[in-house]
Amino acid sequence: MKTYKVGIIGIGRISLVHIEALRQLDNVDVVSISSRHQAEEKSKRLGIKSYYTDYKEMIDKETLDAVHICTSNDVHYEIASYALNHNLHVILEKPMTMNVDEAIKLYQLAKSKGLVAKIHFHNRFYANNQFVKTHIKDIGPIISIHGEYTQGWAASPDVYNWRDNQKYGGLTRVIADVGTHYFDLVEFLSGHKITEVSALFKQVHPKRGGNVVDTEDIGVVIYKTDKNAIGSAIISQSLIGNDNLLSYTLSGLNGSFKSNGDKTSSILYATLNEQFKGIEITQIDTLKNSNLHQAVTFVESFAEGFRQFYHEIENKNFASDYANFEDGLHSMQLIEAIYQSQSLNKWVKVSKENK
Repeated sequence: MKTYKVGIIGIGRISLVHIEALRQLDNVDVVSISSRHQAEEKSKRLGIKSYYTDYKEMIDKETLDAVHICTSNDVHYEIASYALNHNLHVILEKPMTMNVDEAIKLYQLAKSKGLVAKIHFHNRFYANNQFVKTHIKDIGPIISIHGEYTQGWAASPDVYNWRDNQKYGGLTRVIADVGTHYFDLVEFLSGHKITEVSALFKQVHPKRGGNVVDTEDIGVVIYKTDKNAIGSAIISQSLIGNDNLLSYTLSGLNGSFKSNGDKTSSILYATLNEQFKGIEITQIDTLKNSNLHQAVTFVESFAEGFRQFYHEIENKNFASDYANFEDGLHSMQLIEAIYQSQSLNKWVKVSKENK
């Protein structure tokens, strides 16, 4: 079995989860890291011998098969382009790029190279979501999708980071950071694509940590899909009381699925004239030895995505559930449409342009 040599670019909080998850895989070796700050110190702490302050030097000098890009959004395009042009497979943290034009170029580049290139939407791999995806036809044609992705860690005006600044994070903050997870997940589960949006933003704190910010604290979006469903979502990191709640209700003509709070091992299900009842997915006998992955922790969801990524490199015919660069491009087009809608105060269609 081939062992894939991997480099990590950007060593912040999320990259540590990447590394922990990768170390659960027998066929992957994290051989090098690149960080603009404290690269040597971080490499020692992580037990990774090779380190660089310049990602280009790492890619040029190391014999790598793939890179995981875990940097701020403003450098996603340049780093991913460099990696793809050096024939490396890529996992890229969301959002894909700073704008749609960059996303189109990356999508076309990855396609022309024939490389495996993915956007890291890990929520697809939780046990509850895999179960819903497998059984989505049970509820019949979907007519309504609604939910939220809400957190409370940024409720205080003292909280400030690079995402608050459009220069580093892009036009939106909470929509790009966590809203993309929500929209990708409900599209993945339902098989629908969002085609038109109407959005409203609210900025709670014009200043954070003494810095003027130019991004939203709350986003509310209503939307239409390509299969005639309607939906709604509230997205925020400033709502007190929720640590990390990604919830959804998918309602069809024959039934509904509803996420069970933050419990990734169970799902709520209802049929006509019934109330929701819980299904404990990991306790279903017929699933215990099935191919349905049963990730219930944050790290496990990463590990399952990475397992599929490296299996796809090995076998190009493998049908991975991982979001690809076409999905990433659509996500950027959705972000842009949401931003335009709240700016213009009108419904905006989501672009399908990919050239």
